[in-house]
This record gives sequence, structure tokens and C-alpha cells, in this order.
Amino acid sequence: MKNQVSCFCVFILCVLSRKVLAKVDHFYKNCSVPETCGDGQTITFPFYIRGKQPSFCGYPGFEISCNSNGNPVLNLHNIDYIIHEISYNNQFVWVSNAAVSEANKANASCINLSSHRIQNVSLPEDRFALLSNQSELVLLYNCNSSLPGELIRYRDGICENENKTAGTVLALVRNDPNLENASRACSGDRVVAPVDVYAGNGAFSNIGEVIKRGFLLNWTASNCSVCEESGGRCGFNASTYLFKCFCTDRPRAQQCDLANGRITKVAIAIVATAIGILIFLAFCFREKIFIE
Repeated sequence: MKNQVSCFCVFILCVLSRKVLAKVDHFYKNCSVPETCGDGQTITFPFYIRGKQPSFCGYPGFEISCNSNGNPVLNLHNIDYIIHEISYNNQFVWVSNAAVSEANKANASCINLSSHRIQNVSLPEDRFALLSNQSELVLLYNCNSSLPGELIRYRDGICENENKTAGTVLALVRNDPNLENASRACSGDRVVAPVDVYAGNGAFSNIGEVIKRGFLLNWTASNCSVCEESGGRCGFNASTYLFKCFCTDRPRAQQCDLANGRITKVAIAIVATAIGILIFLAFCFREKIFIE
């Protein structure tokens, strides 16, 4: 008899739980738990991790992959950038060139630019833009090995490979007064890359460290705060190409129905109460059997 009561309680609990869970929309369930690549950073709207989160949990153009080190990686025009930090409140992301970081992580004193791993940064302007306080670093390749004294300092922090396939490389900020003279001393490629933390006097304390540190980007996507404050999870409908607020009952345009959210909470409370009652009755029934 005691086993029959236990089985009956389990059956009732399963039925009640399924009825409550059945009310939760599958879009909401899929996007309700943030993911990570392994480095501890929470990845949520507008970003989403390929293979871990459905694309409808993020915004178009904000797909992230995970590298072998557990870092989130953002691809912009076929160039991978490691994401070091995402500020969801301020809508900026701190990134650095993945190839440069991987190739030079063993050597903290300088950076090897001779392999042309850095390319001109081309941003999808409808989604990302440089923060206003970023600087632009001009990289000049195949420069003369015998440089004038005032240009030698622009090699500080740059390693050169043994073959010197790109010749001597110089790095100057765009508004440096020596840029024109340096350009005349270099016959190779000219690459412009954004960087953070500008010293303000036309020189960097360590060019290698500044390049490896990366730069900051603002992003443009639908505002998620209203949806989240209403208890929803932000997402996107690729068919209509519109932002969606995924709620427990169904997707909505901007925010969830607070009244429906309260109904869901009440349903959960009812299930919890029912569980308590069933446990109590089972206990009483068992005690009655023992007494008899």
C-alpha cells in the first residue's frame, strides 16, 4: 500500500509539472539561460554562441564562436577578434586581433608584425563603430633598415622575423607629425588599425602591448532593457526581420504581459503547494499504516 501511495504521488507531480512547463514558450526556454565559451564571460543578447544558442536568441551579425582556449571570438569581415569584455549596460565590446594574440602570446616584450597578420579593419557600420576615444595606428611595411634618428623609436616593441619578409616595420599614430617622413622611408603596405590608450604625444610607451591590447567597439542593436524588465528574454525573428521579446506564454513585439507573468507565477505556486500537500498526505498515510 505504501508503494502505491508513493507511485500515485509521483504520477500527480509529473502531471502537474508537465502542465506548468507546457505553458512556457519554447523560444523563452531556449534563450532563458546565458551561455559561456569557458572563460566566464556571459554571452547573451545581442550576441549568441554558434552551436550553443539558437540564432533567434541573438541579433543578426552578432554570432560568436569559441576558440580552443575557451575565448569568445567575433568575426568581422573574415578577421577573427578575441572578445575580452562585453559591457551590456554601456553597449561596448573590447576585442583584439586573434591571430596577433595567438602568435605573440609567448613573447610579452614585443610583437611580430612582419607576417602581415594585421589588416585594415573594416567594420559593418550598421552594427559596430569605434568608440570616439580610440586612436588609429598606421603600420608601415618594408621600410629602410637605415632610418633617420627621429624614426627609430617607431620600431620599439616590434619584433622582426629572421627572413624579414616585410622588411622593417614602423608604427605611428595617424596624427603623428613624423608620419609623412616615415611614409617616404617605407615602400611596402600601409595598414591602419584601431587601438586603445593613446599616450597623447604621438608615441606609445610600448607599441606591441598596445596592439595586443586591442580596441573598443560600440554596437547597434535593438534595446533589450524593456523586454528584460518585463520578465522576457530578447531575441530576433529572422522571417520578419524584427526584434522579439520572448515571454513565458508567447513571443511579443517589445515586452511581456505582466499579468500573464503573474498567472505563471501563481501556477507555479499552486504546483508547489500541491506537492507539499501530497507529501504531507503520504507521510500521514504511512504513519497510519505503522500505527495499525
